[in-house]
Amino acid sequence: MTTDHDALFRHVFAQPEHAASLLRSALPAAVVAAIDWSSLRLAAGTSVDEGLRDRHADLLFTARLAGAPALLYVLVEHKSADEPLAAFQLLRYVVRAFDRWLAERPGAAALPPIVPIVVHHGPKPWSSARRVADLVGLADVPEAVAAALRPLQPDLRFVLDDLAATPETELAAREATVLHRLTLLLLQFTPAIEPPDPEAVVDRWADLFRAVWAHPDGRGALYALFSYLARRLDAEAECFLAAGARIHEGARQVGKSLADRLHEQGFQAGIAQGEARGEARGEARGKADALLTILRTRFGEIPAALAEQARSLSPDALDALLARAATAPTLGAVFA
Repeated sequence: MTTDHDALFRHVFAQPEHAASLLRSALPAAVVAAIDWSSLRLAAGTSVDEGLRDRHADLLFTARLAGAPALLYVLVEHKSADEPLAAFQLLRYVVRAFDRWLAERPGAAALPPIVPIVVHHGPKPWSSARRVADLVGLADVPEAVAAALRPLQPDLRFVLDDLAATPETELAAREATVLHRLTLLLLQFTPAIEPPDPEAVVDRWADLFRAVWAHPDGRGALYALFSYLARRLDAEAECFLAAGARIHEGARQVGKSLADRLHEQGFQAGIAQGEARGEARGEARGKADALLTILRTRFGEIPAALAEQARSLSPDALDALLARAATAPTLGAVFA
């Protein structure tokens, strides 16, 4: 299932403007200087792992290297927790990206450069291995054997953008697009915001929120950010209207649109829950009536207290009584 983190990350960084901003801040300077940024494209399919198609956490980009005919594949994955086998997962992604590239170019004799990047936001800095070779267990092997095996192991190292190890002030001042910075700040710091409401979030980064609103796509970007916050914060729908008003009078409408959507979702959920409860009550009534009919046939008139007890039971409990009612020697044995 697509998570709230994945949805926001993909919405922002699938856009070339913000993807370029993210890549410029993460890639080595020599690579940044060599990329033809006008050629940056989100690869068709975007997800390199078919098994994760619905997760949409990984993004694959292509770009030309200045002065070279090769394509640069940049694989971006984000994590909300430290994962010990992340390097191996990235290796699998890289192999799938190469497989796709070769399938589209029958007869190719070489592979394009590829750069895997992990953006990590979590409660603690990243501590797991950043290369596949470090995952291969050779500690218990005699050193002479380990030395012979080590060069034969597959290896891959990924670039890590560790938000958990980046001070908030440094992240807020990063040379990047405003939406890039604000998105990463929300991903990393929303869980720690007190009080946990959208107005407190807006107040914390008011200048960035207002700069996002001033962007030509400000309305859509703000709605995406507020939608993420709505899934992360325990706040009333009207709080988003007030938060929008703190950004700009025109942004109040974004808060109202989100509040209306949350109200509608709550209304629909209430209807569904009511229908489910109604169906359960109807099923229980039917089974209680059937039970009482069997009991009256076998034992005569049923005491009012027992009849009331039967009508208060769940469908599963009534199933057990119905099974007993057919063979129990006394009325008391049915309810024992």
